[in-house]
Amino acid sequence: MTESLTYDTIDPKKRTIIMVGLGIALFAACFDGTITTTCGPVIASGFKASELLPWLTTAYLLLETVTIPLSGKLSDLYGRKKLLMIGLILFGSASLLAGIAWDMWVVILGRALQGAGGGILIPVATAAVSDLYAPEDRGKIQGALGALFGIGTGAGPLIGGFFASITIGPMAGWHFAFLINLVIVVIVFFMCKHEFPTTVVEGKPIIDYKGIAMISSALILVVIFFQMLGKEFDVVSIASIVFILVIIAVLKLFSWWETKAKEPVIAPHLFSNPTVKTAAILLFLLGFAMVGDELFMGMYLQKVTGHSAMVAGLYILIMVIGMIIASTVCGATLNKVGVKKWTVAGTGLMMMGFFMFSLITTTFDPLIFSLSEFLFGLGGGCLLAPLMTAVQNSCEHKDVGMTTSAVNLMRNIGATIGTSVFTLLVNATIYLEAMDRGLSEELAAMGIGIIDYLGHGIDDVIKAVFTDGVASAFGFGALMLLVAVIIALRFKVVTIAQTKEIEEYTKSVMDEDSKN
Repeated sequence: MTESLTYDTIDPKKRTIIMVGLGIALFAACFDGTITTTCGPVIASGFKASELLPWLTTAYLLLETVTIPLSGKLSDLYGRKKLLMIGLILFGSASLLAGIAWDMWVVILGRALQGAGGGILIPVATAAVSDLYAPEDRGKIQGALGALFGIGTGAGPLIGGFFASITIGPMAGWHFAFLINLVIVVIVFFMCKHEFPTTVVEGKPIIDYKGIAMISSALILVVIFFQMLGKEFDVVSIASIVFILVIIAVLKLFSWWETKAKEPVIAPHLFSNPTVKTAAILLFLLGFAMVGDELFMGMYLQKVTGHSAMVAGLYILIMVIGMIIASTVCGATLNKVGVKKWTVAGTGLMMMGFFMFSLITTTFDPLIFSLSEFLFGLGGGCLLAPLMTAVQNSCEHKDVGMTTSAVNLMRNIGATIGTSVFTLLVNATIYLEAMDRGLSEELAAMGIGIIDYLGHGIDDVIKAVFTDGVASAFGFGALMLLVAVIIALRFKVVTIAQTKEIEEYTKSVMDEDSKN
């Protein structure tokens, strides 16, 4: 191993410039993940392809989820800067393709490639913190990145809505929701052109191609399964069972192969580390919860309470403000307060926010709603910096990219599964409530789509049915976050020395198994 530069020897000014550039890249990847929630309907309507609308988000999410674990490992092998530049080129090219698209399928292709670029930018930006800063300084930087994550995710719908509502010259404004990324890519490129302090492998790196193929296949199947569940096939059905069995088989095969690979994509000892394991579960639950807020609170505000898309976006921004405040304070005080206290506080606040969401009615209370969003945002902000810092400080430097990507991946999977689970819960409750209130079975079976039936003389009933469906889903979410609180209370933070012991023990068990 050779190390040409370290966080001790890098010029502080260059380090700051690089970190700001990485923060901008992470922000762009985050807001692009949610930008089509508002400009997507305009795009689909323009191409007369509304049936393809869900794929604007699904395509991005699918490729981002697949790319995250690969880019982390490759950044460990080749260096963070090389992977960052590849990510920027891919993200910029994909944004250009989506921005000049002449067909809906071209936009979807551009979104998929954007997701692949975002799947490089997010883990590289978070992993680079361990290259640029000493362990005692990483908390406040991860706090800043956590704030950017929240801002980006919350700003996406606002940015998309803004561009969807304007026209620039002869072009519809939605084109520029993607083309603006070209400016961002150029800015980040010049800010991050300096040498990165990162450890890379001497000679030709060994790449685990079989492992890459297996984990990619498993993740693609997981994303497609949860996107199709309840739409293309029922929860309890032959297709569902076959999907689950195939996913389990591929994951088992991947797990077996990784014990044999010289440079595994996800090392077997990784999830033997209690810090990594707990952080992965909590980030999964964070992704699960956040997507519920993003999916249904905006719809509730617009369809039930009658607010405009822009006003609805501003209410959601209250959550982002809470996340910014908590991430900043948490990062600055992490060394003094400790990881466990912040994670317990974060999961508790998120649970309180979700419990308050579960009490919503058709009578809108702006104060209670704002408080719910703020508490939820505070909770999310309390988790990001402590979890990422604890994970990076508990693993060897050669594994930072792989480990960071693994826990980031769990947040993405949580969002993917959360999308389907929340939708299934809302649809199921809407069906039961609609039937109880005397609506036709045809209307009841529409699920979330029942909200589009407003204006047919039964608005009060439809709004009540939809609101009850959303409230019940958030009640379930509150129970999930209660589980998160219990997990946080049992959080064990290990040191690098303990991590080495875990790795050695895991290796000895694998060697013993191979002999037998």
